[in-house]
Amino acid sequence: MENVKKGKDDLVFIKRALISVSDKDRLDQLVTELHGLGVELIASGGTSSFIQSLGIPVTPLREVTGNPEAFGGRMKSLSFQVSSSLLFRRNNPDDWQEAASLGIRPIDFVVCNLYPFEKVTKAESSEDKLIENIDIGGPTMIRAAAKNYQGVGVCTGPEQYDEVLATLRENKGGLPFEQRKKWALEAFRHTAYYDGMIAGELEERWGDEVKTISLSPRMARGLRYGENPHQKAWVYSHPTKEGLASKKPLQGKQLSYNNLLDADAAWKSASDLLKLSKESFKSAVSIIKHSNPCGNALAKTPLEALKLAWAGDPVSSFGSIICFSDEVEEDVASWLGKKFIEVIVAPSFTKEALHLFSKKKNLRLIDFGPQKKESPEYCIRDLSGGWLVQTQDRGIDRDFKKVTKRELPSEMRELAQFGILATKHLKSNAIGLVHKGQDGLALAGGGMGNPNRLISLKEALEKAKENGYEDFSKMILISDAFFPFSDNIELAHDYGVQYIVQPGGSLRDNEVIKACDDRGMAMVMTGRRHFRH
Repeated sequence: MENVKKGKDDLVFIKRALISVSDKDRLDQLVTELHGLGVELIASGGTSSFIQSLGIPVTPLREVTGNPEAFGGRMKSLSFQVSSSLLFRRNNPDDWQEAASLGIRPIDFVVCNLYPFEKVTKAESSEDKLIENIDIGGPTMIRAAAKNYQGVGVCTGPEQYDEVLATLRENKGGLPFEQRKKWALEAFRHTAYYDGMIAGELEERWGDEVKTISLSPRMARGLRYGENPHQKAWVYSHPTKEGLASKKPLQGKQLSYNNLLDADAAWKSASDLLKLSKESFKSAVSIIKHSNPCGNALAKTPLEALKLAWAGDPVSSFGSIICFSDEVEEDVASWLGKKFIEVIVAPSFTKEALHLFSKKKNLRLIDFGPQKKESPEYCIRDLSGGWLVQTQDRGIDRDFKKVTKRELPSEMRELAQFGILATKHLKSNAIGLVHKGQDGLALAGGGMGNPNRLISLKEALEKAKENGYEDFSKMILISDAFFPFSDNIELAHDYGVQYIVQPGGSLRDNEVIKACDDRGMAMVMTGRRHFRH
């Protein structure tokens, strides 16, 4: 117990430190100061060579373990001697006596960061290289030191060096109890993050389904507040995949919880629309308000798509979040002019656009383009006592089953698919009205989030009228789920709707089909619903 000073601070003075790091950034500063305090430095492999290159004496780890490094470096620190030096209880006289009889000397401080599995994963390395970068000995040392925080300190990366050095200077080479306890928690967070990252990556490569989801505090970034100012909030970013969660705005104030939710909704909606992109209509724009699309469009240029999407609900577009599939240029920035927008998401922005947007000090710009290639992502919702997890609602509905006497014209198939992709991002019960003009495909009106489908239908029809659309005969009405009664068909017909797309599956499908036939309307069924609760 000679290295522990009892008292209100309960200081642990470092006499021996074990150092094993992959990232040697700023290590020279740390080991120089430890050496100046008279600390014996123990290290192996590349860490030992690095310390020796500084002209600082270092004890080879093999002198502690009694064994050489083996199997290309796979075996170095795993040993009874090292683990015992870290784990025996400093406040237990029997442990001290047993350690002495076994020839175990205490190690008071561990500095260890792990093999760069995250970096190797991001580089899309081979499986062999990935496996070789799974650290085994490092997590063991970190966890052992953290478990025995009452007598041992632990540091897991260069980002902690300033705090470590400041603590040593303030306490003349000692580590206070509360500091050791804090670092122990950070160490367990570090290993939890590391293990979760490995399990998640290998699950994707080897598993039938991705089930490993790790939400380590190391991935969390605090937000100003949650949905409301009295709620706390954090955003967790994926350890190896870039996304909105890890992006920082090019300009403007910090993103809020609601900003991120809406930006993600806009990004996913635009990503879906992009699946229909072709030379004639290649630019997608999605405008989101409170997680619902108030405007969706595919057009020849970003500006034309923006104008069409904006026309879908000019009132709700005020204070919205917009996602573009293409680079935003000066014409778009100029058209938005004095219009109030919260966030714009796009693959990139031209210098001219950035200059114009810079006049809007609170506008957030995020350079992150819609997804062109699908990858496994998951929806996670909180639930009392746990979480609900599901895969994303992906893909395009391609099966249109003719169920009425009148057919949906083949030239309207593209509009129907656009309508499904636009409507599926509205909250259920969802109804979308879409149209095709010379400039592109657009959402003319939407109804969403109501307890029954008839209310949503009325909202969609009235919204389209409010937006200046008078002829409903060339539009397609999309429903995210089946119609439970024929009253929806009757109302749609009263407004002049002639074409309907819905998944089907109701016990009253025949009643709904008959209602269409009686009115000379065409309806197809896709067999797949798109609820979004």
